[in-house]
Amino acid sequence: MKRLIIIIGILTGAYTVFAQEPDTVQVPQKEIPADTTTQQVEPKVEVDEVTDESPKIIYYQSTEPERQKRRRQDIKTLSGSMSHSGGFGALSFRSTEFRDESLVMGGLRGGWIINRTLGIGIEGHGIIPTAKFMDIDSVNEVNILGGYGGMFLELIFFSNEVVHVTFPVSGGAGWLGYHLASEDNTMPFPSDKEVDGDVFWYVEPGANLEFNISRNFRLDLGVSKRFTQDLELINTEADAFDNLNYYITLKVGGF
Repeated sequence: MKRLIIIIGILTGAYTVFAQEPDTVQVPQKEIPADTTTQQVEPKVEVDEVTDESPKIIYYQSTEPERQKRRRQDIKTLSGSMSHSGGFGALSFRSTEFRDESLVMGGLRGGWIINRTLGIGIEGHGIIPTAKFMDIDSVNEVNILGGYGGMFLELIFFSNEVVHVTFPVSGGAGWLGYHLASEDNTMPFPSDKEVDGDVFWYVEPGANLEFNISRNFRLDLGVSKRFTQDLELINTEADAFDNLNYYITLKVGGF
């Protein structure tokens, strides 16, 4: 009987030991791989998503403000962005006065047009010797000869309209002189005998009404005021050439 009790006790203890060992051994083996796999995979997915998307967002936000800043810092000028340019040549005829005598002048102009708003160029005008004076030389009649020229700037408004306005201003130097008229009065021009002459400076602002006759031809009707300095001629006031000019200009070119 005692042997039977001992055998039953040994079997019961062995059953208890073998029944509990799988729980203590298998639980760590099942939980550890599950934990390690989730800890290794999920951070990699999150890192990949951040690295793929974040450069695009950072690039967009960093470059766009710089572009806007550069646009704000662009210097705005009268010529704009130089999107258009052209040029022209012109023939001009003008009427003015000198010592209460009417003068007719002919001239040439040539310039560059920027964005149809600003013209820059050079000009020259010469007197057609038709006016005669009796009080310069005690014996003979004299004709007035000379001309002037320099650079000009011309503001142009509404250039594409059929009728628009321009505001030119020019400046430079000129020369005026008295020459004896031809002795037999048959020659249309005065003789080469100079009585007196002088060099002067001038500034001449004006205003034009411009007509677009065609794409390459324009007609100007204008008025200007000439201001001279340092003009000294015998029996002539210093401001004798400071008068209004009424003119017509024929322009040909690319506008």
